[in-house]
Parts: sequence; C-alpha cells; structure tokens
Amino acid sequence: MAKWLLSATLLAAASSCNVVDQDPYVNLPVNDGFSTPARITSSLIGVYNDLQNAEFLGGRALIYSDIRSADTDIPTYFGNVGRYQMLSTDGFASSAWIGGYRTIFGANTFLQNLADNTGKLTAAQEKQYIAECKFIRALTMWHLVNLFAQPYNFTADASHPGIVIQLTAPRNATDAFDLTGRLPRSSVAAVYTQMQKDLTEAITDLPVVSGTRGISNVGRATRGAAQALLARVYLYKGDYTQAASFANTVIAANTYALNANDPRLAFYSYTTNESIFSVAMNLNDNPNTNNAIGQHYGPDRRADITINPFANIDTTQFRSKDRRRTTLFDVRGANTFTAKFYAVDNWVPIIRYPEVLLTRAEALAQLDAGVSSDAVTLLNTVRRRSLPNVPAYASYTTASFANKQALIDAILFERRIELAFEGFRLYDLLRYKRDIPAHGTVPRIAYNDSRVIFPIPYTDTQLNPLLSQNPGY
Repeated sequence: MAKWLLSATLLAAASSCNVVDQDPYVNLPVNDGFSTPARITSSLIGVYNDLQNAEFLGGRALIYSDIRSADTDIPTYFGNVGRYQMLSTDGFASSAWIGGYRTIFGANTFLQNLADNTGKLTAAQEKQYIAECKFIRALTMWHLVNLFAQPYNFTADASHPGIVIQLTAPRNATDAFDLTGRLPRSSVAAVYTQMQKDLTEAITDLPVVSGTRGISNVGRATRGAAQALLARVYLYKGDYTQAASFANTVIAANTYALNANDPRLAFYSYTTNESIFSVAMNLNDNPNTNNAIGQHYGPDRRADITINPFANIDTTQFRSKDRRRTTLFDVRGANTFTAKFYAVDNWVPIIRYPEVLLTRAEALAQLDAGVSSDAVTLLNTVRRRSLPNVPAYASYTTASFANKQALIDAILFERRIELAFEGFRLYDLLRYKRDIPAHGTVPRIAYNDSRVIFPIPYTDTQLNPLLSQNPGY
C-alpha cells in the first residue's frame, strides 16, 4: 500500500509544484489511503501484494508440503524441513508463520479501514472488496492450518489445536502491544468453520468470470475461485456431500476448461481457461531472490529441488507417454526437475480446474456405496487430457475397479500426478492417515508423528503464553 500512496503523493506534489510543503508519504494518515475510490482500490491491491509474501504464498507454502512428501529429493537449502528434524526455533517455520499472519493482517486492516470509510465506493464495489479480503483470509488460513496443525480427522471431532483465528488488526502501536489482544489457538474444527463462513459470505459478492482471461479474473478473487476453494475445504474436512456440490457448481458454470492436450500450458500462459486463481507475480515482486518458486525448482537457477523420486514412479502407473512426463520433466544428467516452474516471476498456481474435477470425483467416489460411474468419468477426463493419442492407455470403466477403495486410490494417484509440486501431496497423505514413505536418508514417517507438522515459533510461544506448542517441540 505504501507504494501506491507514494505514487499518489508524488502526483499531488507535481500538480502543486510546492514539493517542499508535501508531507512524507510514510506520515500520511491511514484514512488518506481510503479518501477516494482510486485510493481505496490501490489499498486493495496492497492486500494482494501481501498475498505475494515470499515466505508464504509467494511460493514456499507450496514447497513445504512437497519437499516432505517423498516426491522430491531432500533439498539441503531448506535445512531440517525436509529431514523432519525441525526445532521450535527453526527459521523457516518462523518465517512461514509470520508470512501467513502478515497476509491476514493486511486483509483485516483493509476491512477495518473500509468500514471506517464506508460510502466512498458504490455499494457493489464495497461488497466485492470485502469479499476479496475474506477470500484471501480463508486461503491463507487453509495453508496455515495444514502447515501447523494435524488434519481435520486427526481427532474424531477435530478438537485438536489448529491456529489462531485472527479477525481484527491492531490500529496503532498501542493496540499492537496490548496484552489483552493475545489469542490462543482455536481448534481445527473452529478454523474450518471460519474458512467456510468467509468463503460462503464472499461467493455472492465476487465477480463472475466472463470473456478474456486476465489478471483481474485469475490474479484476483472471483466467484468461481471462492467456490473451488470452498470445495477444497469441505473435501479436506471430509464433508463429501458439500465438496461434491461446490465442485459441481464450478463445473456446471462452464466457465473453466482443461487446456486440451497440453498439461504444460497453464504454467507458461497464466490466464488460460484452466487457471482459476494464481498469485500473480512479476520481476518487480520477486526479482532473482532466493524465495521465488522458480528459483528453487528451476534447473537453470538455484535448482535446489530435484524430483528424482517422482520421476521414478513405475511407468505402468505413470505411463512413459503421459504428457505430464514428456513435457513437464526436465532431465539434466542424473537429475530430473519439474518444468512447471522455470522463471523467477512464475505466477504461483493456487487453484486449477483439474483440481476441481478431481475433488468432485473423489467426493462422489466416497459417497457411492459401490464404484461411482460419475467419478470414473471425471477421473478419465483428467487423465485422458495427458494421453489423448495412446490407444493402449484405455479409459477406466466401473469394471476396472474391484471396489470403491480401488477407485479412491486411483483418484488420489491422479491428484499426485496432476497436481504435483503445487502443494498438496503431503496433506493428501495425512488426511488419509497414510505414512510418508522412506526416501533418501529419511525413514518412513508415521502419519500421526508429531514431526509431520511445523512447530509454532518459539519466539511467539514466549511472547504469548496462551499459544500452545505442538507436541514434540
């Protein structure tokens, strides 16, 4: 927001020519940032800037799931994260916690200041901007609760510790250091309830995608993005009826579609019909830093993360002619890299249409007493996109599966292949109570091992006695 306010100040100075009389932009009252519709819009863009946080949804929140899932080699850059040897003082855990809550702070601050300046936008604009912030807050909470808490079904009623539900922001330094503002962790059940509330309220007031894709309907929240994220929340909660319903709402709208015959396109042309929501980046956001997702995965950059375990998946399951193998692998000598992320200004994929199709497929497979034919059709829709001209790779039929569990396993495998390195693999293992396979020097890790989640940063637990630490740290 400061960058936008600086621009406004410079424009004012240029028009008056009394440069020496201008207040430094850092001294502008907050209300000045909400004094006109243009400034309010600029302040909202500042919230999306927070979403680009390099330590969180700028890329690393996704990376932390995948480097602990046995689909990558153990990257030395991330210290003890991939080795399951983190301490409560771990810098990566601390940065992720701060990065996530910094994003939530930005959303909460905007909501409060907009409420203080209501009536300066049209009623429709005001509702939309509120909805966008609620989407951002829910999205951030989803990643935080999966990083720092056990999955929803870890206890029968999801009463185990989740994260802090922060719905307000301090307005000044006095508020920031007010000890009454310290909050405990809420239960995982309460966190999911809050995400559902934010997204349900946001859906009605978010714009519907139409016409040509652009940053306004891929890099900003839309109705389809909120519905797709809500489907994900219900899927991870185990509410398959609601997951199937919201996924179907996205599918039935006919707004999105798979990029025909090309699983690679969405990662190089960011506003395709397959792209539902991404964190939009450019070289000014994350230029040549250690944090960019393309730096870590890109073979011509830092190349911290190789994917040899994933590349070695048996080709009877992951066929040699599958385009996700032939176009999304980059083999360099003895190492294989993913070709999803090459550039330091890669947009970070958060929600793609294949996830929605597989969410509905999984939910229907869970709900059907037998083998769901509709789930099989959705599964085939995703897998055939990457093998359109391989007759030997026939589509599944209901007869292909001995029982519903066999179908569920096939859908989970398809999620593993289709959504590889997009931040899902570890969480999918944990919500099905499946151990993390041994890989490299890391032995098999039980799904309920305390090390599968990050520690709450030691500094925060010391500053806030109400903040309980995760077991084992």
